Amino acid sequence: MTWRIKQTSRKTGKPITRDTVNREIIILKKILRRLFIAGILRENGALSVQQLAGSDLSFHVIMEKEEKAYLLACPQPLQDVAAIMLETGMRPVEIFHLRKKDISLDKNSLQVTRSKTKASIRRVPLSDKAKLILEARLNRFDDGFLFPQNDNNGSAPTKALDKLHRQVISKLEYKFRLYDCRHTFATRTLESGTDLLTLSAILGHANLKMVMRYAHPSEERKAEAIRQMQKTKQKQSKHGK
Repeated sequence: MTWRIKQTSRKTGKPITRDTVNREIIILKKILRRLFIAGILRENGALSVQQLAGSDLSFHVIMEKEEKAYLLACPQPLQDVAAIMLETGMRPVEIFHLRKKDISLDKNSLQVTRSKTKASIRRVPLSDKAKLILEARLNRFDDGFLFPQNDNNGSAPTKALDKLHRQVISKLEYKFRLYDCRHTFATRTLESGTDLLTLSAILGHANLKMVMRYAHPSEERKAEAIRQMQKTKQKQSKHGK
């Protein structure tokens, strides 16, 4: 842990975050636990290892004008992936594994068949924009997958996306991650009045604690809350008089 936290990311050149180290610790613990259960290890020395205190990630809620400029500047397949994330809250890996048989345009939904957890295997409703994007890809590709790996110069999908995203935000002088498209969807959906339980199911979370990390009230929403509070106080004050 001491060694890893001092390393830098090969993709960004920035220091490895505590969250990355913690994810790697979780994986290592699972490996050692299985080795211990199988009798290969006499004891599991990782049991007493505690995770690092999580970093306070400043998730960015993408504004509408930022979204428009960003999507216009995005090449494919980044443009379609980012747009679908903003419209459905799906993870990049879930989008890349979409196949023709997973899409039900007549029912305005799709089936996520491969993701990070069992809770993530779910049916996702489609917005009109997401439906149009998927329909175009259904007509474009003959193979089973809607996002084939050779969609961008033969590069591996996730690696190609990260590179493309960094190039776009660098030109626009924006500072947000591709995953913030998912955070933005969560925030917008919550602010539209959707309850946490429904939002959690749409995002594919096993519990409400996770969805609370993804939904971040915008500055305008917080300002509106203060305005509403002041109006309520003024009404109560007048009523009291």
